[in-house]
Amino acid sequence: MLSNRSHSAVIIFSVACIAFAGFAVFGGAKNDLALAATRASTQCRNVRAHAQMDRRTALTGMFGAMALGANKALAAATAPDIIDDRKAKANGFDIIYEARDLSLDQDTRDGMTQAREGLKDTKVRVADAEKKLTEAGTFVDKKYWTEGRNVLRRLVGTLRFDLAALADTKSGADKKAAIKANKEFFSDLESLDLAMYKKNPVAGKKAYEKTLASYKAAISLY
Repeated sequence: MLSNRSHSAVIIFSVACIAFAGFAVFGGAKNDLALAATRASTQCRNVRAHAQMDRRTALTGMFGAMALGANKALAAATAPDIIDDRKAKANGFDIIYEARDLSLDQDTRDGMTQAREGLKDTKVRVADAEKKLTEAGTFVDKKYWTEGRNVLRRLVGTLRFDLAALADTKSGADKKAAIKANKEFFSDLESLDLAMYKKNPVAGKKAYEKTLASYKAAISLY
């Protein structure tokens, strides 16, 4: 028979063992649960990432198919145009290559030689200049000073060259008269430009009428 003291020690020892075993069980379960939760979270993230990648791939393929279909539809709707440029090339379409040809003289590269040879086109441009002068006179009446001066700027460079080319076709006294008439015209043209610069409608009107008269006098020699 055990004494009362020994019996109490056995009971205390048994309770301690049971408690230790319980802590061990619950502690291990807690660790297992934490590990399982971590693995589940990782798997969820992987699933979401794969789902996003699959969605991007699907959208990319869908938009690519739509773009391809649109290109095919556009190509079918707009058939290519075939243009025969042989006539344009025969008329000097490729003249830009002459401008790059260093074996040619500068006048030919700049097109001045060709312009002097084609006096028919030069005379047409000189005759059309009257329309521009009339337009400038209209702007004077409307007091559209900037627009009127811009018309003169676009006109004077080509017209100066064309009148000089026409004057070169003459000789002797006729050439001197042509050069003098050209100078008078351009002097009057500059006076018209000055009147528009000063925004003077009265002076502009007089300068326009004088410029138009000197223009007609100059082209009458050709």
